[in-house]
Amino acid sequence: MNPFAHGNWNGQSTSVYGALPSLAAPATQLDTVTYTFMNFKSTILNSTIVGPDGRTAYTVSTEANAPAYTIFKDTEKRNIGMVQWQPYASVEIRGGSTRQRVRDWLRLSSDQSRRIMEANRVQYAWAPMDGFVCLYKMHSSAPRILGRVSRSPTAVSLELTAEAVQLGLTEPALVATAMLSSGHNIDRAHRSAAPILLLLLS
Repeated sequence: MNPFAHGNWNGQSTSVYGALPSLAAPATQLDTVTYTFMNFKSTILNSTIVGPDGRTAYTVSTEANAPAYTIFKDTEKRNIGMVQWQPYASVEIRGGSTRQRVRDWLRLSSDQSRRIMEANRVQYAWAPMDGFVCLYKMHSSAPRILGRVSRSPTAVSLELTAEAVQLGLTEPALVATAMLSSGHNIDRAHRSAAPILLLLLS
């Protein structure tokens, strides 16, 4: 399965490498934390997010009968992110992003090589590289990978560097991972159908 397909990327990976000639690899595993989406109930939009300590850190839930909202909660049941699907898909993230359309928050670049995300008034990009979808800071002379998304047969994992955590990217990156992995065409103005499990990578 093409990792570009579900995020509406074009299938050309060469442009990514050409645009990022000095992109450094992630830090060693000791300098990263991993969050894993698991226990899917038909879709990543109903799942449990396990933290680096192996315990549930967040939950993602979507109403089964009238799926107007997808809610992200922390272990204290506080909302950390919300996607409202009607009348158009909009997203809001606690402390990281004011309410806006998902297609604007994760907008596709003009060359379709990456998606641009704004968090805490800073622009970042998600781009496919070497079987991962990687997160890095835009407008940097020497961009470094701050996070990357991968999958296994039963889970989707988000690995973040210590720098990404310090920049306050944990919760925005978790919401973005769910959106990019949900199987929805996030460039459409409206939610078209009930979610199905279509993962970003294979």
